[in-house]
Amino acid sequence: MVKAMKNRLLVLGVFILGVMLSMFVKSFNPLELMTVDKVEGLRDEINAKNGEIRQLETTLNSYKKELGIYETASEEENIKDAMEKELEKLKSSSGRADVEGRGVMVTMSDSERELKKDEDPNDLLIHDIDILRVINDLKKAGATAISINSERVIENSKIECSGSTITVNDTTYGEPFVIRALGDVDALSSAVDSPDSYSYLLKTVYGIDIDMEKKANIKIKKLE
Repeated sequence: MVKAMKNRLLVLGVFILGVMLSMFVKSFNPLELMTVDKVEGLRDEINAKNGEIRQLETTLNSYKKELGIYETASEEENIKDAMEKELEKLKSSSGRADVEGRGVMVTMSDSERELKKDEDPNDLLIHDIDILRVINDLKKAGATAISINSERVIENSKIECSGSTITVNDTTYGEPFVIRALGDVDALSSAVDSPDSYSYLLKTVYGIDIDMEKKANIKIKKLE
């Protein structure tokens, strides 16, 4: 719309210039004797052309004003769109909005293998530090949103261990602990399955049961 208005203004300006040049050419002929009638006729023609020019200038000013309105509206709309996108981004990163998309689901359960000689039974249980380490690996892999069971996890979320249960955001859950993470599926799965990941250590050394599934769509609710 703005581009079309600018084109219209350009055409109108060229037209006005053409009218003025036409008047000048008609009024200038050094070889022609000017009679009173011709002078009067030329004067009437000039007055008529001046009237046309004034009318065209009025139209031109009207188009300029309209163009200014469109340009202002366009700038305001762009600013509004940018602010709305930034607000949605902030809501998502702060856990204040529901999100969904591709990601992984990691299910963790305590080890069921037999204790080795002189082994601490607590080594076969999932603790808050284990959950935190797995979550940190997912964050490093680019996870955009994470939840534990049905609790949204943000930067200041509280995750505490109490025996065989985990408390997340003041809500206590027993095993299995289900971590959902949104992001690049390959990067997230590698953060769980690669030999240098913390979850791989839990599985191979302590026998912690960790199952990872790639998901085409995962929904993570906002922080209540």
